[in-house]
Amino acid sequence: MNIRNIKLLMYRFLSVAFGRNKLARSPVNAITNNSQTQPNLTVILTQYKRKNLAKQLESVFKQSLVADKVIVFQNEKHVDISELISFYKIEHVLSSHNTKFFGRFAFCLSLNSNYFIVLDDDIVPGPKCFENYINECNRLSGIIGGNGRIAELNINKNALHAPPDTGIRTQSRLVDFVGHMWVFKKEWLYDMFSIPPSTLDTGEDMHFCFSAKLKSGINSYACKQEDPSESSDISNGRHATDQHSSYKKTSSELRISVERYFQTLGLQFIDEN
Repeated sequence: MNIRNIKLLMYRFLSVAFGRNKLARSPVNAITNNSQTQPNLTVILTQYKRKNLAKQLESVFKQSLVADKVIVFQNEKHVDISELISFYKIEHVLSSHNTKFFGRFAFCLSLNSNYFIVLDDDIVPGPKCFENYINECNRLSGIIGGNGRIAELNINKNALHAPPDTGIRTQSRLVDFVGHMWVFKKEWLYDMFSIPPSTLDTGEDMHFCFSAKLKSGINSYACKQEDPSESSDISNGRHATDQHSSYKKTSSELRISVERYFQTLGLQFIDEN
């Protein structure tokens, strides 16, 4: 896929989200941030076929670090979430075109925020999660995730058949890529769309982290979680193994092909030997 096709893809997504499709915006932003010391933070929640949004929203609105904006990004209307959108008075982007894994990140490019937190639909963050992860993002100047993997074309380390990492981690760990939740500065996102994806059917986690590392030297870290309240998923992976789990439908070879693709571009993975 060449640069022209990538630009066409992004244009198609943005035109679907803002033009031919309806963009449901609340006239009232339910989250405000009055502190000048806190980051300008937007949280993106993913909605597809799971029915976990109510639990996620409850958690988001109980965070110790208050977001400036919360947006639900919905691919196709498999689940009616209109009551939740109305109750929380939050923004809702509904696309009839399935933008798959990359669309929510492309959407972030249209928003004016310094920091983003993008969540998969199978995790429920603890009440101090956002504060903990943003602090680590600033301290390490890197992409912070709910779990992390070492690449090197290793299926076991990629854990294609495992739920998100949970539990206590006493320090943040340098990894090749992170997943299930991404905490990052907007400026790092431009690298993601400067390199054409080898596939749009999987690997947005790898593509984002690999691109930032290759283009700007930005590392990725699985975040420390010294207490369950700081965890990215207090459900302990309970929602990550249902029939909607992408790892059950994705070829391991397709995932590995993303790693091989970035190797040809000159990316060097972490060597733990």
